[in-house]
Amino acid sequence: MPRTLTPADANALAIAVQDAVPLCARPFDELGQRLELPSSDVLRQLRTWSSEGKLREISAVLEGSLLGYESALCAAAVPEQDLPHVIGVVNAHPTVTHNYLRDHAYNLWFTIAVPQAMGLDETLARLERHAEARFFSARRRRTYKVGVNFDLLSGENSTTVQDLPDLAPLDLSARDERFFRALQTPLPVVERPFAALADLAACGEEELLEFARRHLGGAIRRYVATFHQRRLGVRGNAMVVWNVSSQALDEAGRRLAQVPQVSHCYARERLPGFPYALYSMVHGPDDASCRNLVGRLASIVGIDDYAVLVTKRELKKCRLRYFLPELDRWWLQDHEHQVA
Repeated sequence: MPRTLTPADANALAIAVQDAVPLCARPFDELGQRLELPSSDVLRQLRTWSSEGKLREISAVLEGSLLGYESALCAAAVPEQDLPHVIGVVNAHPTVTHNYLRDHAYNLWFTIAVPQAMGLDETLARLERHAEARFFSARRRRTYKVGVNFDLLSGENSTTVQDLPDLAPLDLSARDERFFRALQTPLPVVERPFAALADLAACGEEELLEFARRHLGGAIRRYVATFHQRRLGVRGNAMVVWNVSSQALDEAGRRLAQVPQVSHCYARERLPGFPYALYSMVHGPDDASCRNLVGRLASIVGIDDYAVLVTKRELKKCRLRYFLPELDRWWLQDHEHQVA
């Protein structure tokens, strides 16, 4: 007879799938064995979270720099009356994955990634023409930490540092692209989910899994579940930026990365009138909890010149998809519009 998981068991499952989903033919059986839960209960709970809108998806988190993509965090100072138009243009781009309205003169912040052949600067210039706005790009110089792992009981984020090796970009074949495209597709919550992804890649199940295991920790950063944090009660979200010298940047970044409540930490280019080079993300049950955390972070890194950009509104949030035909169509349509 079906049973409901206890809050503790459900929380343990949520933490486990956010940490790593096994790359094997029956990953939910494997998770159940690790947690001492029947695989049927694991499947049932994941399906419940999905139907409730809490579970976003399970899929590969890919490293674009190894797949021939350029990316950046972009900022704009947009007058209130122009926001609807600018937001519409930005959100319509296929590889804009995150877009937030934040409490700062630079009020619009979004992430974008494009194949190097298209050019990030040229793509942003095209977006600027459509949006009639100026976008400033803060390219990533170094990654100190990336990852989110929410505790369902406390509403707190708690992540550990994941060391990513310094690897050269891959020379990708059409087969490789097909496999990566399949692995970034949301995993079905069924007993043998990778069989369905293998059908998309036109290959065998074990062939796809072997490819995934080979690239895990490289082009595949992680294979994990992501949740809609606000539906878990995690409504606080702030980007904290730090003005730190180039000489002290690495040490400060490593210190911030060691704090479990910090989910993302990067060194980025400085923007005009915005002297901050170290970017970090914190999450919590509400804005007050995020602000309280920042004081502790400042003492940890020994920096008193920082800014807290609280998220006022989430405008777009999705997993980045690579090798999308929609991106080619966007590029061609925009080019045809210019020629006309």
